[in-house]
Amino acid sequence: MAINNILILGATSFVASNLHNKLVKENFNVYSFRRGAEKSEGNIIFGDVYHLNNNSFLKENFDIVINFIVIKDGNLQKNIEYIESVINFCKSHHVKKLIHFSSIMVYNYELKQVNENSEIETLENTLKKGYGEFKIGVDQYLMSQKGKLPFELILVRPGYVLADNRPCPFIKKLPFGISIIKGNRQSKQPIVRREDIHKALLKIIETDKNMTVYHFFPNNGMTKYKYAKQTVGGLILIMPKCIFKYIPLLLSKIGIIPSSLYSRFEGMYIESEFSSKLTEEKLNIQFK
Repeated sequence: MAINNILILGATSFVASNLHNKLVKENFNVYSFRRGAEKSEGNIIFGDVYHLNNNSFLKENFDIVINFIVIKDGNLQKNIEYIESVINFCKSHHVKKLIHFSSIMVYNYELKQVNENSEIETLENTLKKGYGEFKIGVDQYLMSQKGKLPFELILVRPGYVLADNRPCPFIKKLPFGISIIKGNRQSKQPIVRREDIHKALLKIIETDKNMTVYHFFPNNGMTKYKYAKQTVGGLILIMPKCIFKYIPLLLSKIGIIPSSLYSRFEGMYIESEFSSKLTEEKLNIQFK
């Protein structure tokens, strides 16, 4: 499929940083959209995220739309309203592929195996609030619309993204070469490099008949403890599950803390076997 115009929604996000320039170097005609008062600065367009179709500077047809935007300062309904705006825009502008950035947070923490075909949590059964709830709700909505869409829907679910000395979220460095991890020796949190995400996106852009879901993280079963040993070294302390998972669980059961707060403790002790095997085989890449 010949690709001409690509639109990046949320091009200033951490994950999207410098993607615009990399795609331009690949000879694509790239536009970037940012939230703000409606205006244009060359191929950088500003405007209202809820009314993309009405933006006077977004009149081109686009072959591909890549969405990084999450309405973090809104609620679930605002995020659904936004993704509806994206879908309507894609329909009106003859988009061939919508690549939407999701998250591995859409999966239940108790799943034993997680691959590209795994079912996500639903709004009806999740304890998550905020970012996790937004991601689940938007994915759930997109999948409910998939059969009606006149374009290819692609959901990208990355691990935690590192680049530019961004700190690892589950490692806290202490004095004297000591570090503590949020979890125990079996806990997992897939990590992915931003540069690998950009390489994989280029593969998706160039691939016909993509899978609906891609996983962006190494297929190596890495644990938090092993990752900490490899990256920071020294003495690695853990947070015992019996204290930091089961006590909060009991407190939530008797109503002392909300279940959404317990969910945050639960997320520290994910032991799922995360797989990106289908992604690596389909795109002929290997995450490092």
